[in-house]
This record gives sequence, C-alpha cells and structure tokens, in this order.
Amino acid sequence: MPGEWRPSASLETLRIRAEVLARVRAFFAARSVLEVETPMLCRGGLGEPHILALRTMLTGGRHRYLPPSPEPAMKRLLCAGSGPIYQIARVFRDGEEGRLHNPEFTLIEWYRPGFDHHALMDEVEALVSAL
Repeated sequence: MPGEWRPSASLETLRIRAEVLARVRAFFAARSVLEVETPMLCRGGLGEPHILALRTMLTGGRHRYLPPSPEPAMKRLLCAGSGPIYQIARVFRDGEEGRLHNPEFTLIEWYRPGFDHHALMDEVEALVSAL
C-alpha cells in the first residue's frame, strides 16, 4: 500500500524519545549506576505463566526466545557482584497486542543492592521528576 514505507513515529517524537533516554542515562550515571546490556536471544522464557515470550527458530531447528524482561540476566549480574545496574531494554511479549499494547516495547529496569522499598520509591520519584 502507498505510504507504508513511512516511519510510524514523527521526527519530533524521535527527538523527544532520544532526549528522555539521555536524561535517564544522565540520572543513573550521576548516581554511579552501571548501564548494562543483556542478551537478546534467550534459551528460555521468563518463567512467569502470565507473561508469554516470543519464540524464534535458529538454523538447525533450535529455538530461542526474545526476552519479555531483562530480569533473569540482570539478576545473574547481581549475583556475580555487579553492584547497582540498570538497563534500557527492548522487550517482547506475546499475547499483548492491541490499540494500547505493542508486543515490542522499551522497558527501564534497575537494581539497587542495599536499597529498601522506601529508598527505591524515592528514586522512582526522583527519576520521574528528572524526566
């Protein structure tokens, strides 16, 4: 169909998105929280029955999954002694498509060893204010 080649986001939207992501990175950098990247192909899903992972097939019929969350890989980093970490991750969830749901979206996940829930709530509030 004519016009299908056009991007779904305007240049202004892309600029706003880039600015928001830059502010997120600056927020965590100022707090010495390390940005990490975890694998995009996983051997298994998240292990939560209400969150469905998208499955893909590699050469030779081997199955892999696109991550519905970076949580398992990030927790492995924590167990290895990473200290505070965050990730701006592209994640994928099957069964969540519609006017208000996209099967692919961006998620910000972070972990702060030693923080209690009050400290985390304060940090969420500070992050939202910084944006």
